[in-house]
Amino acid sequence: MNKFNFNWGHGIIVTFVLFGAFMAYFYVNMSKESIELVGKNYYADGQEFQRKINERKQTEALAEKASIQFADDFKQAKIQFPSSIQKGTLVFYRPSNATLDKTLKITSDSSGLSFIQTDFLIKGPWNVSLQWEKAGKNYVEEQRILIP
Repeated sequence: MNKFNFNWGHGIIVTFVLFGAFMAYFYVNMSKESIELVGKNYYADGQEFQRKINERKQTEALAEKASIQFADDFKQAKIQFPSSIQKGTLVFYRPSNATLDKTLKITSDSSGLSFIQTDFLIKGPWNVSLQWEKAGKNYVEEQRILIP
């Protein structure tokens, strides 16, 4: 009777076969994944990003800027606009879940103050952007917050 002996040559072949099976499994599973890091309209997105960079530079040059302050429990936001500005847009962007993004049109009182209820914010990181227009130019004040 012929007995099968397992030697190092067989080990190399088994290793290559297992590696090939793993790579095939990896390829099949990864090709089904949705990757959202690259947009479908990347050229237009790049132009939009340049516009945002220009708005940030314009805002940095302002002598009087807007401010966003949150209560300790993050249930309310206090927005202070620069003088002569009474309306703007407040955008809450959740990096991990686009369905939680929220855009609010806000108006301030005569002193430039506005209070917004933000009890919709859930635990985790948020990007907050306050946008306004003055003399035909767009400005943006941004900050990143972490809800505990």
